Amino acid sequence: MTAFISKHRQELRRILAGLLGPAAVLALWSGLARYYHPMILPSPGETWRALVTLWREGSLLGNVAITLRRTVWGYALALLAGFSLAALTKGTAFWRALLRPILAIVQIIPPVVWTILAVIWFGVASQSAPIFLIFMVTLPLSFANTAASLDSIDGRLVEMAQVYRCSRRQIVTQLYLPALLPQLANTVSVGFSFAWKAAIFAEFMGSTSGVGFLLSTANSNLETEKVFAWVLVLIAVMLVCEYGLLLPLKHRAERWWA
Repeated sequence: MTAFISKHRQELRRILAGLLGPAAVLALWSGLARYYHPMILPSPGETWRALVTLWREGSLLGNVAITLRRTVWGYALALLAGFSLAALTKGTAFWRALLRPILAIVQIIPPVVWTILAVIWFGVASQSAPIFLIFMVTLPLSFANTAASLDSIDGRLVEMAQVYRCSRRQIVTQLYLPALLPQLANTVSVGFSFAWKAAIFAEFMGSTSGVGFLLSTANSNLETEKVFAWVLVLIAVMLVCEYGLLLPLKHRAERWWA
């Protein structure tokens, strides 16, 4: 009974500690807002009213869905391409040596350059421009993590499985997948935040829909309270995706591997 109470006290302390940071930021925000014009720093109350306005206008959920759809498509394509390239070049030093500098250059090029090229190639109103930017930003990360995971698999285990005449399906499902899934789950968790930021940036710079576009519109109209409201929406969506979907997926993959 004592251990049970102690465990719950520790859990309560952890929750309170987690709430302390946001509460401090909110208090600081409220205090500073008293000394600045709302156009420069709106108060939490003004930001909340702007958020309610966005909800009533019907522009909130629809544009969040648009940005999420672009993020998922762009990142899914990057994961597929990165996994395929890593798998095809496994064990081939020449192709790995050829491919790594190319992806390093892709990673070095600033996202704004890819955005400009996407707008030139696909147009401002195209759905392909944000997806293209997301793909280019997250492809190097996807390839690097998948290649590292594949290289970490002990080649002697594969040889032993082949000696015992295990089928290709057994080798993939019982050797490769258990080794790859935890790392892939971690890659998805880390890379999704990059993909989400890339989607917002692409929509901000060159799009006619999505959260990034409305964020750009609010900024152009000097509606700072709406800018802050959209920032809260971005944070909320990312927290829901991270703690409601990606983190449980990562834990499940780690438990399977264990």
